[in-house]
Amino acid sequence: MPNQFIGVPDWFSWENEGGGVAAASLAGDSVQDLVVLMVDSPEGKNQGLFRVGRALDGAGAITGGWTPWMAVPEWFSHQNQGAGLALADLGNNGGQDLVIAMVDAPAGKNQGLYRVGRGLDRDGNLTSGWTPWIPVPDWFSHENQGVAVAVAPPDSQGQHDLIVLMVDNPAQKNAGLYRIGHGLAADGTVTSWTPWIGVPDWFSLDNQGCGVAVTASGDGSGRDLVVMQVDNAVGQNQAFYRTGKNLGADGIPAGGWGRWMGVPNWFSHENQGGGLAATELGGARKLIAFMIDNPAQKNAGLYELLELDPDPARDGAWELLAFHSGVLAVHAALLPDGKVLFFAGSGNSGIRFNSPLFGDEDQGIYTSVVWDPPGNDFAHPATLRTADGRPFDFFCGGDGFLPDGRLLSAGGTLDYGPFKGRRDVAVFDFTTQQWSFAAPMQHGRWYPTLIPLGDARMLATTGLNEAGTGLNNALETYSAATNTWQAQQFAAGFPGLPLYAHLFLLADGRVFFSGGRMDDPLDVQPCIFDLTQNPVPTKPVPDLLAPDTRNQSASVLLPPAQTQQVLICGGGPVGKVDQTDATDAVSIVDLTLADPHYVPAAPMALPRLHLNAVILPDHTVFVGGGSLKQEDQPLARLEAEIYDPATNTWSLMAAATVPRLYHSTALLLTDGRVVAAGGNPEGGAQVAWEPPAPQEEMRLEVFSPPYLFRGPRPQIEDAPGTATYGQTITITTPQAGTIRWVSLVKNGVTTHSFDSGQRLVDLTITAQANSTLQATVPANPNLTPPGWYMLFLVDQQAIPSIASWIQITP
Repeated sequence: MPNQFIGVPDWFSWENEGGGVAAASLAGDSVQDLVVLMVDSPEGKNQGLFRVGRALDGAGAITGGWTPWMAVPEWFSHQNQGAGLALADLGNNGGQDLVIAMVDAPAGKNQGLYRVGRGLDRDGNLTSGWTPWIPVPDWFSHENQGVAVAVAPPDSQGQHDLIVLMVDNPAQKNAGLYRIGHGLAADGTVTSWTPWIGVPDWFSLDNQGCGVAVTASGDGSGRDLVVMQVDNAVGQNQAFYRTGKNLGADGIPAGGWGRWMGVPNWFSHENQGGGLAATELGGARKLIAFMIDNPAQKNAGLYELLELDPDPARDGAWELLAFHSGVLAVHAALLPDGKVLFFAGSGNSGIRFNSPLFGDEDQGIYTSVVWDPPGNDFAHPATLRTADGRPFDFFCGGDGFLPDGRLLSAGGTLDYGPFKGRRDVAVFDFTTQQWSFAAPMQHGRWYPTLIPLGDARMLATTGLNEAGTGLNNALETYSAATNTWQAQQFAAGFPGLPLYAHLFLLADGRVFFSGGRMDDPLDVQPCIFDLTQNPVPTKPVPDLLAPDTRNQSASVLLPPAQTQQVLICGGGPVGKVDQTDATDAVSIVDLTLADPHYVPAAPMALPRLHLNAVILPDHTVFVGGGSLKQEDQPLARLEAEIYDPATNTWSLMAAATVPRLYHSTALLLTDGRVVAAGGNPEGGAQVAWEPPAPQEEMRLEVFSPPYLFRGPRPQIEDAPGTATYGQTITITTPQAGTIRWVSLVKNGVTTHSFDSGQRLVDLTITAQANSTLQATVPANPNLTPPGWYMLFLVDQQAIPSIASWIQITP
């Protein structure tokens, strides 16, 4: 994976008390060099040392070798609580000067100090000596958990500014504060200082490092301030950075602050320092994130490059649409005509549920809407009402597509406080854009899972029962042909499936539970069960990584479905008492094995729960949204990432504008883009209802994957609208000779971090010449359950066509 952490060679400390990183050209040419700082903390007095890595390339490698470690003279501290460094041409003579900062932590109040090493060359020598240590005035902390420095480029008068960031560590929550020393001279003196300025929304109770950098704004409007913090949470640490845009002389970013962004691939459970630097490589702005990893053995210093300048062909791109969804998209489904159904029912609002206006179309209070992308074209299905006149509340029900393209929505919310499960079942007909009732289930289900089976039936499992007293452990299958349900039971001794269990139909007709779930501590591990027997037996699937943190995880049947491999990624603990953060753990199981078991895969770049995973037509998996922490203190993950099963790698993508947290959804569209919708915004308790409620995220944002920026797309000029199992179909395309894959992608239907329908099935290409392709549909209906699919062509550059719809029938 590009830009993973790279080790600083010959790191010898077993204990550190700070460090940092800086980059500049030490020879006055266009080649950037890297300088790293460590504070070694042996028994007795500490020591600060630095070394130079010569000739940093665009991938982060040092191509010119490293100097030996050089001691910072007169390092006097017996205890430090942070250190940092910066590079700048303070004498405006074409050379670079080294600015070193430290926090001295004696028995009383701390002190921040810095000194300048003048004339640093590529061999690590200071050709003009060192200034004395200079105190940073008005240092007030008794305890710190990091310090960092940066030097702003010279202004029109050739004056530099020194920026000092500190982490104050009082008895309560930490604070990140910075101040600017104007007019930094080569002798280290500063003409004036701003007051200490707080970095807004500093969230850590405990930090293990920080960083600061100044970079030119991407639009050329000025300079931006970038700050980083290492959060020392329960379990694995994480680092975050945010940008203050257009930094003013008063220290205030005139353009405001961006959101906290995750530093990808951060793996440490303990750190003893961090740092941040800005540089330019190959004409593109980069950040350099630095960490000191503190395992049980010897420490390590490591760094990675982060991209600041967007490149859609590498990162994809997001577009925030100018209109809203109209309902909170708790549930979302791509209909067989390419339109999108967003449905919410009461939408997580007990106030709405109990309001006489609930479902009143005349008041514009809808329970569902149909969006016809890409424009602002919405239809509003009539509210489906039960016999007592109340709106049918499919909020927190289970959903699945029937073979004819209708959407079955079973269960939902019967009551709030406590929640109770509905028996009711609704059907949405995409041809009329209206809801109707189907036969009810035998018992209620709230948080159930529905999946289509190869024999055209629909399986409904789990969910809270109609009394709200426990799980509905029965398995029920629905036949659309007879509009009836049939029940089965698990064999004795099996505790049942958890709420919103992540289930997958396998090629042999059995069903796999991945371990993914929603807010259910039930002690049940991944397993395979066989519906051809009653009672239904189960077979455990062992070795899932981090099984206790798979709440609100995501699971997908990896493309193509023929490989029968399931991936589970992310998630967190059940409940809000456990303050463990989300996991980045990823596991994959090969279900073709006689005794399948999970094996570790590459971890995600960013740990997250509430995430949404979407299969893309190029055989990769998009993951977006979510947060590091639970609903009461979320840290939104704005950057998306894409997993490539062929290489077992994750690639960080562009950052979205809108946080997508609990009750968010994401779907693949027919044009190959991904729409992200819904979510309960940060902010806490439910507010008084209004349409729409402030606690309901209505904005829509669409992600264009990198493949849409890599050249012309294949075109489908003609393709059949129906096909049967084992049939060879003919597709007309001008790019017939360059097509790599012909694939069927099931239209998605998703809620609560799990899409129960999506799968990608490859067709076997039997002929491709001139403008004609021939490809054969798999003969196994368990591999390709009957129903509507998007037909994609993907060329040798992994660029997909716009999809054509096809219905697969027995």
